Amino acid sequence: MASEIENRLNEIREKFASFGDPDDKWKYLLDLARAHQGMDAALKAEKFIIQGCASTMYLVPKYLDGKIHFEMDVEGGTTNPLISRGLGALALRVYNDTAPAEILAVDPAFFQQIGLNVGLSPTRSNGFASLLKQIYLYARVFDAISKK
Repeated sequence: MASEIENRLNEIREKFASFGDPDDKWKYLLDLARAHQGMDAALKAEKFIIQGCASTMYLVPKYLDGKIHFEMDVEGGTTNPLISRGLGALALRVYNDTAPAEILAVDPAFFQQIGLNVGLSPTRSNGFASLLKQIYLYARVFDAISKK
């Protein structure tokens, strides 16, 4: 039986495989960005800024009942850096509300395998890599805490 995170990965694989035009993935990311709720401004503290991102992206983790819930937003709301916001929203579709060990079991190369890196500017690519690195760092920390 597949885990919840494996089901999410399969759904995203199928979605990206269904794109007939290379521009469809960008349209999809823009749709994700517009639909993403963002986060409360009170959570936007400097310690939650993703380093290496061209936009100011915030990622706030909350560990509850053995799962990590992430809040993410990009400065500029829904009108400015939509691709960055869409990339963040896509990452949350994969990792949000899952156990740290489940996150750590996923190879982040998944995003390259679906072709997300093709056509991504170096700045956005670096920012997305930084976001993933931070997600995995939080997962390692909460995984270690949960085993104490």
